[in-house]
Amino acid sequence: MMQIIQIKPENVLMYTYPLKMEFPMISIGRQVDVRNGDGKFIMRASDPFISFKDAMSYVDGSGKEVYRAEGDTSFRFMFQFASMSSTWNIVTADGKPVAHVDDYWARMEEFKDMSVNITSSAPVMQSNGIADVQGVLGNVAASFGNNLVNSAVRSNLPSRLVYQVKDHEDGNTLGWIVPSRGTAWFDFLPYSTRIQLLNLPLAARAYAPSYEFKIGNLYNPTVLKLQKQRDLLVDKYTVEKIGDLSDQHERWAIPALTLVAMFERTRVKKMADW
Repeated sequence: MMQIIQIKPENVLMYTYPLKMEFPMISIGRQVDVRNGDGKFIMRASDPFISFKDAMSYVDGSGKEVYRAEGDTSFRFMFQFASMSSTWNIVTADGKPVAHVDDYWARMEEFKDMSVNITSSAPVMQSNGIADVQGVLGNVAASFGNNLVNSAVRSNLPSRLVYQVKDHEDGNTLGWIVPSRGTAWFDFLPYSTRIQLLNLPLAARAYAPSYEFKIGNLYNPTVLKLQKQRDLLVDKYTVEKIGDLSDQHERWAIPALTLVAMFERTRVKKMADW
C-alpha cells in the first residue's frame, strides 16, 4: 500500500501594494502593523514582552511568529533600551537567516567620485638597481597626503543615514534603504536646528520623510518607496512598488523595511521630544 506524505509549504506572506504600516497612538514598547493595500492584516512587529536583548517579533494574523529581529543592544528597562540597536539580524521563527541590517552615515551620490590624487614623480629605484630612498619616501608621502586630503574632503561633504541589507553580518550586500534626496537634505541641518524645527507646533506631525529601497548597488534604480503620511493622530507609512521586485527579494525586503520604518520613526520622535 502506497502512503502519501504531505509536506506543508513554508509560511509565505503575500503582499499587495501599496502596503500600509501603522503605529498605534498608545502602545507599550514599539509596535507597527503591516497591512496590504486592501487593508488585510499581514503581520505585526513589536517588542517581546520579556527580553533582555533588543529584539522584535513579527507575528501574522493568527499570532504565529514568522520573523524575529535581534539587535546588538542588551541593556533594557521597562521596554526602553539605552540606545536603539544599530545592527539587526532578521531570522525566521526557526532561526534561519533572512537578512542583516546595518546603519551608518554615507556620502551623497553626487560626491561619490570626488577625490584628490597627489602623485610623486620621484623614481623608486636607481639605475644600478639600488632602491632610491628619496623616491620611496616621496611615494609614501604622496600616499599619506592622498589619505589625509581625501579624509578632509569626505569629512566636509554632506552625508546621510543609510541602511545596508546583507545576507548575514559579514556577507554579501542584498540592497540599500536610503532617504530620498529631499528628505536627506534635512539631515544636513545642524542637529539643534532640526530639533528646533520639529518642536514647532505640529511640525513633527507634518514632517513626512520618504525612503528608497534599492537592490544590490547603492546607485541602482529604486524598486520600493517608503513614505510617511501626514496625520495628526497616528504615524502611518506606505510602501509603493515602483520597480521590479521578485518574491525572493520580498522575503527579506519587507521585514527590513518594517524595521527601518520603526527605526526612523523613533529617531524623529527623539528629535521632536514626543
